[in-house]
Amino acid sequence: MRIIHLIKHCQHCNGNVNVAVDLACGQAQKGHEVVFASAGGHYDRLLDAHGVRRAEIRQGQESSPFQLARNFSALIHLCRKFQPDVLHAHMMSSAVFGYLASKLTGVPLVTTVHNSFDRHAVLMRLGQVAVAVSKAEQNLLLKRGFRSEKVTVVVNGPNGSPRESFGTPAGVVLATPSITTVCGLHPRKGVQDLLAAFRLLLPDFPNWHLNIVGGGPDREKLEALAMELGLSGSAHFIGPVESPQPLLRQSQIFVLASYADPCCLVIPEAREAGCAIVATAVGGTPELLDHGEAGRLVEPGRPEQFAAALRGLMQDEEALREWRSRAKAGAGHFTVDRVVEDYDKIYARLKRV
Repeated sequence: MRIIHLIKHCQHCNGNVNVAVDLACGQAQKGHEVVFASAGGHYDRLLDAHGVRRAEIRQGQESSPFQLARNFSALIHLCRKFQPDVLHAHMMSSAVFGYLASKLTGVPLVTTVHNSFDRHAVLMRLGQVAVAVSKAEQNLLLKRGFRSEKVTVVVNGPNGSPRESFGTPAGVVLATPSITTVCGLHPRKGVQDLLAAFRLLLPDFPNWHLNIVGGGPDREKLEALAMELGLSGSAHFIGPVESPQPLLRQSQIFVLASYADPCCLVIPEAREAGCAIVATAVGGTPELLDHGEAGRLVEPGRPEQFAAALRGLMQDEEALREWRSRAKAGAGHFTVDRVVEDYDKIYARLKRV
């Protein structure tokens, strides 16, 4: 098939982008003809290396009306020249561009709702098919007025990603034994709760370390909180990395304290790495952990629950081994290859108007 992916950019440290890049590269590897239409960014060379064509189509709100009109015209020209079987939009502005282009060219539009918590996510209803990234998200979209016959589910699967080729920056070695989180440093991810939980544990487990991998606007605030809680020697801010798996494989336990997560990528990556997992029961996370069979689930905003679940793993080596094994089992479902196959089935059901 011929596929155009529409997205604002391809900078790393963005889950929407990571999913779209993985999918485009996997589709090209399978033999589809794929164009990645965006403002470009960090993953340009990776897309090139995997045979994905790139087109500069800027869809951002920062563009002037004249620039938007010029870029929309470029998208129409691309559609008429490339003759795609499907347009696939991954962000809200892309859905608007894609909808108008679909109406003018007759190319079916698929949207993937990566961030349902964003109030603008309602725009993803513009797709002929709207893809939810977990069953929990599908239920949420239906409650918000998405039509049931238009909504389907493709659970994210990052394992086997071409992004793994980036590896870990030279010299990055985690302090161990390690509790690790990988996330953006902003309020939705609940890192402050992890710091509070680790403070409850540190007196009994002074040799353990909390490694915080990721970047974001709250980094300085969280570093100050760690110092205030007396964790400066045991809580380490690693910064963002292109591929977290090498660090996860150094870790004994993975934690995620999100207040909302439609279907995060890092839990499947932590499962593949063989970490024991403790995470909040929000969004698609219970599905990613087989509803508690592959990892411990706690309530969001409850550091004492996190501390209790972690204590059981940190003080009992046999329990830690068991939960690491349980996480690893079944991780093979969450692969890029499976995601490519799932989207192939969706595309195949669409026909040009």
